[in-house]
Amino acid sequence: MLNKRLLFLALVLFSAVFNAIGEGDESDREQWIKRINVLTREVGNNIDSIQELANQHFVNCPLGEDEAAAYYQSFMAEVYYYMQDLDNSLKAYQASLRYFGNINDSSRFAVLYNNIGLIHYLRANYDSALEAYSHSLEHEKYDGNKEGIAQSYQNLGIIYGKWERYDQVYEYYNNALLIYDELGNHSAAADVNNNIAVIALRMQDSEKAFHHYKKAYDAFSAIGDEQKMATVATNLGRLFGTDKQYNRAQEYFDAALKVFTNLDDKIGLVHTYSMLGEMYLERGMVNEAIESYEQANFFNRKVGLREVQLDNLNELYQVYRQLGKYELANNVLEQSYALKDSIYNQEQLEKLIALEKKYHAEKGQKELVILKAKEERTRMYMWGISLFFLLLTVIVLIWVYVLKIKEKQRRLSMEQKVLRTQMNPHFIFNSLSALQCIIMENNKEDAIDFVADFSGLMRLVLQYAKEEHITLKKEKEILDRYMSLQNRRFDHQINYKIEFDEHIELENVLVPPMLTQPFLENAIEHGQLNEKNSYIHVNLRRKDDKLEFSVEDNGIGIKSSLAKGKSKKHKHKSLAVSLTHERLSLLNNKENRKDVTLKIEDLSAYGLKGTRVVFQVPFMTLN
Repeated sequence: MLNKRLLFLALVLFSAVFNAIGEGDESDREQWIKRINVLTREVGNNIDSIQELANQHFVNCPLGEDEAAAYYQSFMAEVYYYMQDLDNSLKAYQASLRYFGNINDSSRFAVLYNNIGLIHYLRANYDSALEAYSHSLEHEKYDGNKEGIAQSYQNLGIIYGKWERYDQVYEYYNNALLIYDELGNHSAAADVNNNIAVIALRMQDSEKAFHHYKKAYDAFSAIGDEQKMATVATNLGRLFGTDKQYNRAQEYFDAALKVFTNLDDKIGLVHTYSMLGEMYLERGMVNEAIESYEQANFFNRKVGLREVQLDNLNELYQVYRQLGKYELANNVLEQSYALKDSIYNQEQLEKLIALEKKYHAEKGQKELVILKAKEERTRMYMWGISLFFLLLTVIVLIWVYVLKIKEKQRRLSMEQKVLRTQMNPHFIFNSLSALQCIIMENNKEDAIDFVADFSGLMRLVLQYAKEEHITLKKEKEILDRYMSLQNRRFDHQINYKIEFDEHIELENVLVPPMLTQPFLENAIEHGQLNEKNSYIHVNLRRKDDKLEFSVEDNGIGIKSSLAKGKSKKHKHKSLAVSLTHERLSLLNNKENRKDVTLKIEDLSAYGLKGTRVVFQVPFMTLN
């Protein structure tokens, strides 16, 4: 029942307002058209008075016979609609469409097709509604009317929602919302939010449904649209009834019934009483449920919403069976079968008529196409064979090229893994050197803590060494643990910190693992950071499509280090730097780009102490 009930509650856009005539000097004809457009737009405010004014206006009509008939039928279609006489409203819209076609005036086609689609939708003729809304969309696009395009998108979404094709539903609704937001049409955007809530509730997402219902209700409340507020209130009653919050549901249903009764909105009353009956039935309040369904059917006899009537008959059949009133149950069941057959037969007849019209219109053109096709078949056959072999050759060449690219990428990936494997023994050697210093000082507790921290660090290194990329959060964890271990050798004299650009998300940005660690190691081993104010600062920032790393210390500087260093130490430093430099070069080749760079400079050139290493890698994210 949920799937069947919810579509009531989609707010279908109904447009009867024609484009206004341009300003300036107006002929009698233009003034007359402008006046009838205003009357047509105001029908819903006071049907009897507006109709009397329109009848007087048609007495002095300066238009030709067909054009006058087109405007008259369009006006009467509005009258019938607000009287909720859907059959005559549909006939009048179709007649107006024919008359406008007779005078070759297509400017009204979009709005007429839109309203014809609405009537078919209310009568549960969804195939015909889809066809009419599609025609309306075509004309709105041709006219460049954004408001009309958005309305057509929304109405098409409602129809596809009936068939449970939710991907298309959301696509149409989102397209409509984008246009309404651009135009600042808050009322129409509220309609879309209401419809999205209908779909969310059908998919059993009550939280999302309530969010969108509330947005719609607040918007309608802000503009003072009581009728649409009542429609959303009915929807909220259905929502809270589904969640078994019956008191809140009853409040919304009562509020909606009050508004619909004051406005004499029979369609709203039909749907609200139907929903109320369903809630009573779920609560076991059988007599109240029967009374609500009877009220719905009473109003439905005047408007003819067949699908709602079918749903109510099915519910009443189950109620009467539970009560043991089998005669009443059988009578209701017979009505249900008859109504179901009526809907089915009418849909098939409409499809048959549409196919027959399409057949006669296309028959003559198909015969000409067949003749031309026979004349060109031989020539196209030869061209087809030639193109086939040409395409086959191109495909083979592309396939060979792709294989070469994949092989190159595989080789580069293997080289990266080999380099990372070479990095690990080098890193372990230096870490164990720090442990050796602690043991030589005969500090057992620090040694035990160091071994525990070292084992945790090694677990991270082994875990991430096989990865081509890891997140910045994981890279930072490795660096923090490494510096924590190394700082023990210097009685925590080294002030280490790592800073990030505020726009960088640590859990989302990807980097090659352990690119920064060798430069921290060189700063510690060769920078002679043995003063209390010694520091190592790491800074990361985004520069366009690159991620820039900067490692700076205030040691003796690279020039002094090279001058004072012994041969063995010099080689030790060169190994870490050369391995990292080679990894960066491989990244260039693998990414087929040249923006991975490495720069090492002595800060003495700026009147400062220390060394700064700057390198860049491509900016990558998990997305």
